[in-house]
Amino acid sequence: MLIQTLNVVALRCPDCGKIKYHTLSFFSFSEKKPVRFNCDCGAQLLSITTKDRKVFYLQLDCLMCETKHLYHYLFKDLWSAEVLPLFCDETGLEVGFIGPRQKVRKSIAQQERSLREMAEDLGFSDYFANPEVMYDILDDLHKLASDGKLSCECGNMDVEVEVFADRVELRCPNCGAVGVINAETKDDLKVIKDTWEIVLKPETMQRISSGKPKKKKRKSKE
Repeated sequence: MLIQTLNVVALRCPDCGKIKYHTLSFFSFSEKKPVRFNCDCGAQLLSITTKDRKVFYLQLDCLMCETKHLYHYLFKDLWSAEVLPLFCDETGLEVGFIGPRQKVRKSIAQQERSLREMAEDLGFSDYFANPEVMYDILDDLHKLASDGKLSCECGNMDVEVEVFADRVELRCPNCGAVGVINAETKDDLKVIKDTWEIVLKPETMQRISSGKPKKKKRKSKE
């Protein structure tokens, strides 16, 4: 029988708002010392303690309500083959995920789609130069990320997405690579629609005017 002892934790930082991925290993727990996860900006995200490696106590710094939440889970919950969502007690919104990397990435992408709907309901659309183009570009980027088609040549698959009024910036937290996607016109949208993969180049800033194009289907000869 295979016992899973390695998962990832994805948390949104309460200070800078960025999503960070951290490795959660069962073997990191020793001598009853807490395991802590921090953001690159220095903010504390999560601490986990256990006395017997059977019950684990989590303390989360919440982005949504700016307070701390306490949870307790069993080994089978934290190192499951399924995703464990962490909820804000005040708002009921998901603020983090624990589970296998690919499944967690898909959960993050789905959450971002929900945030799009929330942005529309709250009237954030007025912030964007062209809301329809921006939302379509974000949807396509989330699909690329879910399919493992958004990455950096340095090997990092967890590319950060920052949204501005007229553009989207892709950042690699490992090597500093930056990709800029304009989001104002239908031509900007067409660039992403015609792209099936985006790979950032280490330690450079690139304006993404074209990516690897989608292959056109060959017409069958009659």
